Amino acid sequence: KQWYQRRVRGMTASQPLYGLDKSKIDELYKHGAFLIVDDMPKGTEFGVDYASWSIGPKFRGLKMIPPGLHFVFYSAVSKEGTVAPRTGFFHCFKEKEVLVKKYDAQQETLLDSDTIYQPKDIDNQLAPYPYQHYQRWCSLTTHVTTTTITRVQPQCHVIQAATPLLSNPRAAQDVARATTVEDKLDANFIQDETQIMRFSKVDKKTATAGFSAAQLTQYYMDSTPSLNSLIEQAGSEDELLGELQVSFIVFLLGHVYSAFDQWKRLTDTACRASRSLAQRSNFYKNFIRTLHYHLKETPSDFFVDIVSRNNFLVTTLKLLFEGLREEEGVPEELKSRGEKFRAHLEKFYSWDFSYCEEDDPVIVET
Repeated sequence: KQWYQRRVRGMTASQPLYGLDKSKIDELYKHGAFLIVDDMPKGTEFGVDYASWSIGPKFRGLKMIPPGLHFVFYSAVSKEGTVAPRTGFFHCFKEKEVLVKKYDAQQETLLDSDTIYQPKDIDNQLAPYPYQHYQRWCSLTTHVTTTTITRVQPQCHVIQAATPLLSNPRAAQDVARATTVEDKLDANFIQDETQIMRFSKVDKKTATAGFSAAQLTQYYMDSTPSLNSLIEQAGSEDELLGELQVSFIVFLLGHVYSAFDQWKRLTDTACRASRSLAQRSNFYKNFIRTLHYHLKETPSDFFVDIVSRNNFLVTTLKLLFEGLREEEGVPEELKSRGEKFRAHLEKFYSWDFSYCEEDDPVIVET
């Protein structure tokens, strides 16, 4: 939570136009999109992409939004200063589009509005898009398409840090089967399936059904079957990379922890799929570039497990670097990119990817 708070303060844009010359400002105003927000209370935390503000009484939205995909987010703030869990949505803005939303105070959410505005009539109440963060935003969305968003976002198109729970119609039966007090309490409620992210799934139980002990060992040593399944679910290698980027954005900006779990699952699967390195070299070149930009946005100790003190990402990336070094048929360009990435991480984060005997897998013989 403290890290989130630092991120919010760090993203605040006090000079949204960042020294742009008049011709660039005129171009953005002429071709950019508009987001108009009605009835949002003073003090609400409101943001887009890499900037956020505590809005004032005259705030009516944003102008000069570069056409393309953006993530809009907000949190209600009580009179006592308590900040509600974050809510957000993706929208692919068209050139000169005017998107109008109306804030519902009871639900604390933005709803679609059919009100028609001429943006020039309320120009002095619209904040300029924080252009100084635009390139950073683009670096995190290189593989994200409207297809990606449609596929993985909740059915309701709204992303919530705190997913609403529904009463479980089978509560009596589920409580009776529960073995702990915590499970009994959880059995009374179920998640609203229309309001959760629809990420691709790594179904290890199905994938390993009927496997021998030796086959199970091979499966956990090399996750190529799981990676192939994920790419098939996503539709293409680029679409899976887009899902990796969306999961990071939804965690980083949307504060949805399950999205971070998905990011870890996808990263771990790709890093352990050694046999795929030679077959999917373009995928891995883009995968390494994607991780590079993700790591630029997180503190070096963020991936350390509090209990074991092990760094999840160091452990996972060590498998990737070993595969690049040892697998046959890996293109030299991919090997070179992997070595540069490794050297960068060792220099800037002081992470140790060196080999030790404890890393050797235990082989199960039959």
